[in-house]
Amino acid sequence: MGASESRPNPSPPDSSGIVTTTYSVGMTCSGCSGAVTRILTKIEGVVGVETDVEKKLVVVKSKGDRKEVCMEKLLKWKENSGKFVEFKDTQ
Repeated sequence: MGASESRPNPSPPDSSGIVTTTYSVGMTCSGCSGAVTRILTKIEGVVGVETDVEKKLVVVKSKGDRKEVCMEKLLKWKENSGKFVEFKDTQ
């Protein structure tokens, strides 16, 4: 990870065991948003992905902590697309 990137800090699980992790991702259009959503929703345990292109945020909801798998997939997307990826503290 680069100097501007930090490790994701997911929220504690809610009463149903869902963990929320927020990423700052260099999406510039709906195509980027769609690609990120497609990549992340294929991960086992991910139950929801919300993207906001304007704010450049991706919120992942998963059954259990999937931050490492999501981070790996987003960093691979970053390498292929040339976009930035940062991980936000959701606390």
